Amino acid sequence: TTAGPDKGLSKLLFLKEVCYDDSHNQGMQLVEKEVVMYLHVIPQLISFVEKQGRTSLADTLVAMFPKFHGYGRVASNYFIVLEDFSTRKDTFKVIDFRDSSHDNEKVHMVLKCMAQYHGAFYALTCQNPNFIEQFPLLQNQNEISLQAFGIFARLASPGTLKWMEFLHSTYCNNNDAVAKFLKTKMSLTNNQATDLGQLIQKLKDLWSPDRIIENMRNINKLASVNAISTIPILGDAHQLNIACSAHQIIFFDLQMGWFSDGMIDLHTYLSTSITPKQQADNLPDFLKTYYATLRETCAQLGMSDPPYTDMDHFMECFRKLLPWQTLYALSFVPFFRYSDSQRAILTELEEGIDEETGCCRDVAMVTELLDKVDCSTWKVSQHLMNYFMEMKGQGLFEELENLRNHSETPK
Repeated sequence: TTAGPDKGLSKLLFLKEVCYDDSHNQGMQLVEKEVVMYLHVIPQLISFVEKQGRTSLADTLVAMFPKFHGYGRVASNYFIVLEDFSTRKDTFKVIDFRDSSHDNEKVHMVLKCMAQYHGAFYALTCQNPNFIEQFPLLQNQNEISLQAFGIFARLASPGTLKWMEFLHSTYCNNNDAVAKFLKTKMSLTNNQATDLGQLIQKLKDLWSPDRIIENMRNINKLASVNAISTIPILGDAHQLNIACSAHQIIFFDLQMGWFSDGMIDLHTYLSTSITPKQQADNLPDFLKTYYATLRETCAQLGMSDPPYTDMDHFMECFRKLLPWQTLYALSFVPFFRYSDSQRAILTELEEGIDEETGCCRDVAMVTELLDKVDCSTWKVSQHLMNYFMEMKGQGLFEELENLRNHSETPK
């Protein structure tokens, strides 16, 4: 119940609990970041927009986030108290990865809201270059964030690259009984199989355990160079952190917020929340929605030089960060779409797969385990293969090579 003028009236609230005995939460300071985003960063953005006389845009930004009511700690647990946005007039729904991806209409809605959020912050930081200095937590924790996120990416989906390598190498063996079985579950043309083999080798090098942190760091440096200034990005903009109604979008779970290029949010969302076919059929339209809204928002707020000079410059920056998408695709997509039992099977399968070649080392064991792989896992595997083929068409091979050259450039 509420106090003050509304004393006695009941409100439904959402209580988020975070256990701080968890070293992952402590290392990344997840609670502290989320509180800073809700308590200081977003309110300052809304205040800035209001002072520019853009009350409609300010109202839109207010509606994009749940109301923040406070936070506290009990023993080793932190609590964040937020609005229960299910009580709003519109009916909001969080669409589970395992149910479906966002349809095209929702994608345009999300990208428009994301561009308004980014554009408003680009305008704010352009007028107030010292804005970033108020929040050292969101800038100095980047390295810790990358390390903790890198550890999670290695653990989130055991054997994903090895699983894909096994699928590819076995699929290409026309005389193998296991290959014939795989071809009843998946579909690849000969050209796709060749491209996928090359790509898997590049990804194994990029995201190997001893290089994952270094390459995440290098991608982050590329992001910092691309933007006219860095902004507080959403940080974890996948569909489980986005509530949708017929007319509105709400972003929540801002614990991964940090200062970087807004393009990181764009890549995170596209790699996790739409299908490869949607990317193939609609990506230019999706990006035009984001780009046009970003420019419009910046112009509304008096920013004469937006972050990207034109659409060509925007696309150049977009392509440079394609490798970031592969990390999310290989970790978050399987992590949220595979069941625990299926992840256990894939982990066990590793023991029957040769480390160097990706082929069966123990055919009987692999055959027995493949019988236990359910249709959802085959669907995810086909999704990943289709996704990487679409990324190849967007220029991923070239950007992986550019990233490797950037990594090898003497400091």
